Amino acid sequence: MVIFKLSLIFLAVLLIDGLVLPAFFGLRNSFLSLLLLIVPILYMGPRRQYVACGLFFSVILEMSKGISLGGLALPFLFTSVVIYLTQRFLDIQYTHDARFGLSKSVIIALMSVAFIYVFSFFYKQGGVNMEYFDPVIGLTIVLEALALVFVFNVVFNKKNDYT
Repeated sequence: MVIFKLSLIFLAVLLIDGLVLPAFFGLRNSFLSLLLLIVPILYMGPRRQYVACGLFFSVILEMSKGISLGGLALPFLFTSVVIYLTQRFLDIQYTHDARFGLSKSVIIALMSVAFIYVFSFFYKQGGVNMEYFDPVIGLTIVLEALALVFVFNVVFNKKNDYT
Protein backbone atom coordinates (compact mmCIF):
# COMPACT_ATOMS: atom_id res chain seq x y z
CA MET A 1 0.00 0.00 0.00
CA VAL A 2 2.93 2.34 0.72
CA ILE A 3 4.33 1.92 -2.80
CA PHE A 4 0.89 2.67 -4.26
CA LYS A 5 0.63 5.86 -2.20
CA LEU A 6 4.16 6.87 -3.19
CA SER A 7 3.27 6.28 -6.85
CA LEU A 8 0.20 8.50 -6.57
CA ILE A 9 2.23 11.24 -4.90
CA PHE A 10 4.88 10.91 -7.62
CA LEU A 11 2.30 11.26 -10.40
CA ALA A 12 0.77 14.30 -8.70
CA VAL A 13 4.20 15.92 -8.22
CA LEU A 14 5.17 15.15 -11.81
CA LEU A 15 1.95 16.80 -12.99
CA ILE A 16 2.40 19.81 -10.69
CA ASP A 17 6.10 20.22 -11.45
CA GLY A 18 5.75 19.71 -15.18
CA LEU A 19 2.49 21.47 -15.97
CA VAL A 20 0.96 23.53 -13.16
CA LEU A 21 3.98 25.41 -11.80
CA PRO A 22 5.39 26.43 -15.20
CA ALA A 23 1.97 27.34 -16.63
CA PHE A 24 0.54 29.37 -13.76
CA PHE A 25 3.58 30.66 -11.91
CA GLY A 26 6.39 30.54 -14.49
CA LEU A 27 8.54 28.25 -12.32
CA ARG A 28 10.40 26.18 -14.87
CA ASN A 29 13.17 24.93 -12.58
CA SER A 30 11.44 23.69 -9.48
CA PHE A 31 13.14 21.21 -7.15
CA LEU A 32 9.89 19.46 -6.26
CA SER A 33 10.48 16.39 -8.41
CA LEU A 34 14.04 16.00 -7.13
CA LEU A 35 12.82 16.40 -3.57
CA LEU A 36 10.35 13.59 -4.15
CA LEU A 37 13.30 11.29 -4.76
CA ILE A 38 15.04 12.28 -1.51
CA VAL A 39 12.26 13.04 1.00
CA PRO A 40 10.78 9.48 1.17
CA ILE A 41 14.20 8.15 2.16
CA LEU A 42 14.61 10.86 4.79
CA TYR A 43 11.03 10.40 5.99
CA MET A 44 10.74 6.59 6.06
CA GLY A 45 14.37 5.53 6.10
CA PRO A 46 16.67 4.09 3.44
CA ARG A 47 14.94 0.75 3.13
CA ARG A 48 15.37 -1.37 0.04
CA GLN A 49 11.79 -0.89 -1.22
CA TYR A 50 11.97 2.91 -0.99
CA VAL A 51 15.34 3.07 -2.74
CA ALA A 52 14.01 0.79 -5.50
CA CYS A 53 10.91 2.95 -5.79
CA GLY A 54 13.05 6.10 -5.96
CA LEU A 55 15.24 4.50 -8.60
CA PHE A 56 12.16 3.69 -10.68
CA PHE A 57 10.85 7.25 -10.21
CA SER A 58 14.21 8.72 -11.22
CA VAL A 59 14.22 6.71 -14.46
CA ILE A 60 10.67 7.90 -15.24
CA LEU A 61 11.71 11.47 -14.39
CA GLU A 62 14.69 11.13 -16.73
CA MET A 63 12.38 10.04 -19.54
CA SER A 64 9.88 12.81 -18.92
CA LYS A 65 12.50 15.58 -18.78
CA GLY A 66 14.68 14.24 -21.61
CA ILE A 67 17.75 13.58 -19.47
CA SER A 68 20.09 10.79 -20.56
CA LEU A 69 19.53 7.39 -18.97
CA GLY A 70 21.31 7.22 -15.62
CA GLY A 71 21.61 10.99 -15.36
CA LEU A 72 19.40 11.09 -12.27
CA ALA A 73 19.46 7.42 -11.25
CA LEU A 74 23.18 7.25 -10.41
CA PRO A 75 23.25 10.50 -8.39
CA PHE A 76 20.12 9.25 -6.60
CA LEU A 77 21.86 6.01 -5.65
CA PHE A 78 24.97 7.83 -4.44
CA THR A 79 22.81 10.26 -2.45
CA SER A 80 20.90 7.30 -0.96
CA VAL A 81 24.18 5.81 0.23
CA VAL A 82 25.19 9.15 1.78
CA ILE A 83 21.77 9.39 3.50
CA TYR A 84 22.13 5.83 4.80
CA LEU A 85 25.63 6.48 6.15
CA THR A 86 24.56 9.78 7.69
CA GLN A 87 21.57 8.23 9.42
CA ARG A 88 23.66 5.32 10.67
CA PHE A 89 26.43 7.60 11.92
CA LEU A 90 24.14 10.16 13.59
CA ASP A 91 21.54 7.57 14.73
CA ILE A 92 18.61 9.60 13.38
CA GLN A 93 15.11 8.32 14.08
CA TYR A 94 12.73 8.25 11.15
CA THR A 95 9.76 10.58 11.17
CA HIS A 96 7.47 7.89 9.79
CA ASP A 97 7.74 5.89 13.02
CA ALA A 98 7.02 8.90 15.23
CA ARG A 99 4.11 11.23 15.66
CA PHE A 100 3.79 14.35 13.51
CA GLY A 101 5.75 17.31 14.79
CA LEU A 102 6.56 20.64 13.25
CA SER A 103 10.12 20.55 14.52
CA LYS A 104 10.79 17.19 12.85
CA SER A 105 9.28 18.48 9.62
CA VAL A 106 11.55 21.52 9.66
CA ILE A 107 14.57 19.33 10.37
CA ILE A 108 13.69 17.06 7.44
CA ALA A 109 13.20 20.11 5.20
CA LEU A 110 16.62 21.48 6.16
CA MET A 111 18.21 18.07 5.67
CA SER A 112 16.55 17.93 2.25
CA VAL A 113 18.35 21.12 1.26
CA ALA A 114 21.68 19.61 2.28
CA PHE A 115 20.99 16.41 0.37
CA ILE A 116 19.79 18.32 -2.71
CA TYR A 117 23.25 19.92 -2.70
CA VAL A 118 24.82 16.45 -2.39
CA PHE A 119 22.59 15.26 -5.24
CA SER A 120 23.65 18.19 -7.41
CA PHE A 121 27.31 17.45 -6.58
CA PHE A 122 26.91 13.89 -7.89
CA TYR A 123 24.80 15.11 -10.83
CA LYS A 124 27.47 17.59 -11.91
CA GLN A 125 30.12 14.85 -11.42
CA GLY A 126 32.04 16.67 -8.75
CA GLY A 127 31.16 20.21 -9.71
CA VAL A 128 28.75 22.41 -7.82
CA ASN A 129 26.49 24.98 -9.41
CA MET A 130 27.13 28.10 -7.34
CA GLU A 131 23.70 29.51 -8.24
CA TYR A 132 22.15 26.88 -5.93
CA PHE A 133 23.68 28.62 -2.91
CA ASP A 134 21.47 31.66 -3.44
CA PRO A 135 19.32 32.19 -0.31
CA VAL A 136 16.16 32.46 -2.43
CA ILE A 137 16.78 29.05 -3.98
CA GLY A 138 17.53 27.57 -0.55
CA LEU A 139 14.30 29.02 0.83
CA THR A 140 12.38 27.67 -2.16
CA ILE A 141 13.79 24.21 -1.55
CA VAL A 142 12.88 24.41 2.15
CA LEU A 143 9.30 25.50 1.39
CA GLU A 144 8.85 22.79 -1.25
CA ALA A 145 10.28 20.21 1.15
CA LEU A 146 7.95 21.38 3.94
CA ALA A 147 4.97 21.04 1.60
CA LEU A 148 6.10 17.56 0.61
CA VAL A 149 6.67 16.50 4.23
CA PHE A 150 3.20 17.82 5.09
CA VAL A 151 1.74 15.67 2.28
CA PHE A 152 3.65 12.67 3.61
CA ASN A 153 2.38 13.33 7.14
CA VAL A 154 -1.20 13.40 5.86
CA VAL A 155 -0.92 10.41 3.53
CA PHE A 156 1.14 8.17 5.79
CA ASN A 157 -0.70 9.11 8.98
CA LYS A 158 -0.80 6.34 11.54
CA LYS A 159 -4.37 6.31 12.84
CA ASN A 160 -3.54 4.42 16.04
CA ASP A 161 -1.24 7.24 17.20
CA TYR A 162 -4.19 9.61 17.60
CA THR A 163 -6.68 7.38 19.42
